[in-house]
Order: sequence, then structure tokens, then C-alpha cells
Amino acid sequence: MSEALQIFEQPEEASFVERPNRFVMMVRDRRGELLRAHCPNSGKLTEFLVPGQELLIQRHRNPSRSTHCSVVAVRYKEKLIFLRADRANRIAEELVLPGLFPGAEIRPEWSLDGSRFDFLIRGAKETLVEVKSCTLGEYGIAMFPDAPTDRGSRHVRELVRLVNQGYDARVLFVIAHRDTRRFMPNPHTDPEFCITLDEASKLMPVGAVSVDTDEEGWSRVVNGDVPVETRTAAELARANAGAYVLLIRLSKPLRLSVMSLGEPDLAAGYYLYAGSARTNLRQRLVRHQRKRKKHHWHVDYLIAGAESVRVFPIRSFLDLECAIAGDLSELAEAEVPGFGSSDCRCDSHLFYFSQNPFQQRRVLDRLLWYRHVGFESLR
Repeated sequence: MSEALQIFEQPEEASFVERPNRFVMMVRDRRGELLRAHCPNSGKLTEFLVPGQELLIQRHRNPSRSTHCSVVAVRYKEKLIFLRADRANRIAEELVLPGLFPGAEIRPEWSLDGSRFDFLIRGAKETLVEVKSCTLGEYGIAMFPDAPTDRGSRHVRELVRLVNQGYDARVLFVIAHRDTRRFMPNPHTDPEFCITLDEASKLMPVGAVSVDTDEEGWSRVVNGDVPVETRTAAELARANAGAYVLLIRLSKPLRLSVMSLGEPDLAAGYYLYAGSARTNLRQRLVRHQRKRKKHHWHVDYLIAGAESVRVFPIRSFLDLECAIAGDLSELAEAEVPGFGSSDCRCDSHLFYFSQNPFQQRRVLDRLLWYRHVGFESLR
């Protein structure tokens, strides 16, 4: 078994500018030239999409490609996080699976019953293996996925079906954060995957390894047995409760027709609203994203005049709404007095930012803390 694997080479420094779509980033190289870069990871990558974020790119050798380069890694909190999701399979094949199945034949991309799996291991028994690349890690806790993945749930259900038919199988997560202490499926972004993986864990091994990648593109496994916790995430997913933050954009000024607030005039820009739902969290968020509905809460009047609304759920058994509002009040440029806080002691639950707060590191750090730590235990 190899001790290290080079997953990219001859990288160059660059910085993030914007992401027009899932597979393209605009980046700026060291000479200041704006480049169109391929993004080899279809996840949301929210924590990395901050203007000026340091990246590593690899130039394309084929001049006929529609992009100049690929983004291969990101410098993040004193770590280098590889972004090439396809390299997780190579890491598994060369650095992990030989240790789990000594002497066995490793066959990649194996098709069975109309489904294709990452690996078939032919040893004393035949084992199907599905590998997932995990780039989301905060405060020592890694989570997958960072965006809903119907495909991921489908793969796990297929493995369960085949296990029930007598096959062996396992799921392996390759985590790009060397300092990971624990892995769990992500209840905040994909409750269905959490439930599916938890059920699967009763029938097959679910494992995780953490990887360190250096400046020259060499990756090494630093922990081959990261603790995996599926039950908590599944319980949160089934409970369908917690807090949420809405990112609301106003493209032009708006006068709110809410007499109880004094009909405030809101400036164009971005607003973060902190709310919660003790039951039916998913249904609440779907409602918030509809423009046409009966106005019941203060935020309904704001959403009716908004250009866009983005939801950021934080599933939890704790009552986090006011704690989140308190933190946002310290980060915001202004707040709307009395908005959304008629049933608590907070001054407001609506906060103004002139620039997108989801592209501001201090705001993202605080919200991600709630998703990775605060959802279980407030400080």
C-alpha cells in the first residue's frame, strides 16, 4: 500500500472572484489575470466562496477546453483542502482499500443490477464499496453532504437492497480535513440522506478517513478510522425541528406595510432573519420561499417585496433562535427594531448588511459554528 498519492501537480496560486454555476469559477491568478476555471466539485462549497479566498489552480494543457484551468484545492484555516471529488476514489483505491482488504483484487466502477458502484472487492468474499468525498469540516466535525444529494441516497439504498440479497457492502467517506475528530451525515442540508445512511449502518460498515494534502498535491491518510455518528443526525432529521436563517435580498428600497412596526423603510441590500420551528421545519422553509401566501408573520411582508430568499436551516433539539439573533446583531450594520421579536426579549430578529453576508467570513464562521457545534450544545 502506498503511503502517499499525488492528486494534482504544478499548482499555481489564485484567488476566488465568483462562481457563475456549479462547475465554473472565475478566479484571478498571481498576475491579476481573470481566468475561467473548472470547478471539479458540484457541492455548494459555501464556506469557501468568499471573494479573495486563496485557491490552488492547475492549468489545462488542452487549449481547446472552455476553461483555462481547474481549481484543485483551497487554503482554508491553515489547511489545504483538495476539491477534486474524483480524487477521493483514487485515495480510497491506493491508500485505504488495500489495508481494509489485504491481498484482495480491487475492481473500480463495477456495474450490478443496473447500478454502478465505485468498487468491487474480490477477496474471501465479494464486497461492494461506495466512496464519498467530504470537503465540509468545521470545528473538528466533518459532515456530508453540503447540498442535497438524491444520487447519494439512491446509492446507499441500492447497497442496502443488495446486502439483503446476500452481498457484502460498505460506505467510505474520504474527508479532506486532517483535523477531523468526528464524522456525521449532515442533517441541516439533507435529512433524507441522514435517515438512509443510519438505516444502512445497521447492515454494513460505514467508515471515514481523514486526509492531509500538501502544497505539491501529495495526499496522505492521517486517520484511517475517524469515528462515525449516524444516529444523532437521523434523530434530528426525523424530528424536523430547529432554527433557521433566511438570507433576503432587496434590489430596491421597500416600505414595510406593517403598522405594528411603524411601517419602516428598508434600504436596498441584504437582510438576515432568524427564526425557528419546533415542528415542521422543512414545511416552514418551503413556505418562506413562496412569494404568494397569506401574510401571517412580519417576515411574510418582507419576502413579498424581496428579489430572492435563501434558507439556511440549523436542525436542533435546542431553542437557538434568540441566540442566533443575538450573534447576528453583533455582526450586522443595522437592525429593524421589533421585527420578528414580539414574543421574546430580543430587540430584533432582522439584520441589515450592505454586502452579501454569506460572502463574509465572520458571518459564515458563526453560522457554521451553530451547524457543527451549537446545534448540540450552546456555549
